[in-house]
Amino acid sequence: MNKLIGIILLSMVFITTGPAPASDASKLKDADFMPKGLAVNRDPDVLVPPTDVSPAAKESFEEKTPHQRPKLILALGGGAFKSVAEIGVLKCFEDNGIEIDGIVGTSLGSTIGALYCSGMKPAEIEKLFVDETIQDAMLKGVIVRQVLKPLAPFKHLVLGKPFAGMSTGKGYLKLLRKELPENFKALKKPFAAVVTNITDGQTCVLSEGDLPLSVLASNTVPTVFRPVEIDGKLYVDGGLRANLPNNIAEKLGADLTVSVLCDKAIKPVDNKTFKSMRSVILRVADIMMAAADHPKAEASDVLIFPDVDFVPPLTKDEDIIRKAIAAGYSAAQQVLPQIRAELIALETRQTKQTATKEEAEVR
Repeated sequence: MNKLIGIILLSMVFITTGPAPASDASKLKDADFMPKGLAVNRDPDVLVPPTDVSPAAKESFEEKTPHQRPKLILALGGGAFKSVAEIGVLKCFEDNGIEIDGIVGTSLGSTIGALYCSGMKPAEIEKLFVDETIQDAMLKGVIVRQVLKPLAPFKHLVLGKPFAGMSTGKGYLKLLRKELPENFKALKKPFAAVVTNITDGQTCVLSEGDLPLSVLASNTVPTVFRPVEIDGKLYVDGGLRANLPNNIAEKLGADLTVSVLCDKAIKPVDNKTFKSMRSVILRVADIMMAAADHPKAEASDVLIFPDVDFVPPLTKDEDIIRKAIAAGYSAAQQVLPQIRAELIALETRQTKQTATKEEAEVR
């Protein structure tokens, strides 16, 4: 899975237009590079379309969260199966009485967050990974489709060509429909799934409508799964632009955002490591993801960054999964004093503001 992601990332890095052919050199000298009526430069903002957080998304969080105390929203990042560490974070919070008022999740963080907000306990979520239920659902039908790939053109003649992807995602969607409520409103805690609109490049926040389908869209790694169409819009993995969605949690009304980062740390390795195409692809993917997530990690109110460098993109190894969950628990435990201090400071500030407002009204 990660290999395919790496290929995509590499193509983004290395594809260039190249120099103009020598035969065109004389034409370029006489070319008019200042066509009338057109701007001579472009706004770089076109490279990063704004994140779409609708008023309805914010309202859905406000409806189910308390107003009498500071609101803590958990931002669960993507990271393939390194994200299972987030189960340990949830378990640690429950064991230590840290109340979560809502979750925003990207990619596998979206799956874990949605399951928890539906009322599932961390131990129950862990079981879905340990007994390989999630892994089997993700991979269902992929091998068969690859074997039958030579026959695909004939099928397309009859049914039309589908969106590109090794898997339809139907196996994973079936599992999500079994384990999750039908819609966001039925959740016990507010939840939002982060996706990327592949048509216009915009990061979108889904918090209403079909919950399982929205979670599938957030997990839709390009080329591995087919893009998911919802209300005429085409979505893929939210990790393309918002792998760590802490800024989205803030836009949804968080007083305190606790972010869980599951990236691989970039450490020096032996040059001999890079004698295979796979090793180069994975290294470039890790570097690019780390560079994109670093500014968001720095901006987090509270950051939980467990050491899960040992976890591969996809695994059925029970020992690795349990070790990753334990790493998440331990990392969360280390920041508990900071979380409590932040919440007390926010509550004190809110109390003073309320008192000041009441005094002003009396006058």
